Amino acid sequence: MHGWLAFLAGILVVVSGLLIVSASIGITFYGLALEVEALLAGILLIIAAIAAWLFYVGIKAQYKKVKTGREALIGAKGVAITDLKPKGEVRVMGEFWQATAKDTIANGEAVEVVDMEGMFLVVKLAEQNT
Repeated sequence: MHGWLAFLAGILVVVSGLLIVSASIGITFYGLALEVEALLAGILLIIAAIAAWLFYVGIKAQYKKVKTGREALIGAKGVAITDLKPKGEVRVMGEFWQATAKDTIANGEAVEVVDMEGMFLVVKLAEQNT
């Protein structure tokens, strides 16, 4: 899909460039007025810009980090809702999760997800950046 968008943008730029050059030196196609050719070239350039922008957005989306599932949760920061001794509840990415911790974590402390076992998060005390 992205290849076709790039190809379309390239063809539209070439055609509009030819129309601009031909209108500037006075050559008309199919009996069109020079103003119509210039307007058509401008429209084709706008469509080419839109196709190029769609191409850019599509390529950029392919390199984005995954934002759902296990991959998004591991490394995410949250807060302990209950005391974790070693099991309890945490809030991570706006959701409540059952969690286990290797050490005791008090209610309200910042946690970081290190693993996921089934539907349970494995958390540790988050390091404070000061």
